[in-house]
Amino acid sequence: MFQFGNVILRPTERQDLRLLHTWENDAELMMYSRSIPLNFVNMAQLERQFEERLTEEKNLRFIIELAETRKPIGIARIDQRDWGNVKTGHIGTYIGKKELWGKGLGQQITVALLEMVFIQLNAERCDAGSVEYNTRAHKTLMACGFKKSGTYRKIHYVNGRKWDHFYFDLLRGEYLNVRMELLRQTLRDKLEQYLKTNRISQ
Repeated sequence: MFQFGNVILRPTERQDLRLLHTWENDAELMMYSRSIPLNFVNMAQLERQFEERLTEEKNLRFIIELAETRKPIGIARIDQRDWGNVKTGHIGTYIGKKELWGKGLGQQITVALLEMVFIQLNAERCDAGSVEYNTRAHKTLMACGFKKSGTYRKIHYVNGRKWDHFYFDLLRGEYLNVRMELLRQTLRDKLEQYLKTNRISQ
């Protein structure tokens, strides 16, 4: 379990599959998170995916909870990759509770993932991607220091037209340069407690 400000990221458990079944069959949610509105899945498919991921050590899957209520609000992931000999964390997240969209939680969750990628997993770079029309996700990534690094042109077909896919990345040194400012922005009055909790006594 990793607590960061108002959110907690914990491992996905089998009992979460019922909630994931609801989210993964929401066309609007899948339009933004998967770029495939008709990405419907049944419980058997979710159970099979869950079993397959139990053997994955490098790919981390989380349920996001609000710290105050311990109620699940979304999912997040970190896929650890090695491009040559450069360690990379590929991140992704969505908030399944749509009434919480636009409340600033996306930036807090993204910074939490960056803390895991760079401070705990010791990666050299982090990347993420999103469909062209998901401007809310693009603004969140850039607010966290990401730079747009590439485009897959017309790779998605959604609602009757083709869309590009944008890629964003962030290097370790770039993150460390803005880390304290991002922590202040997202944690606010919880900053000192976070730093204290994660400080190792010598």
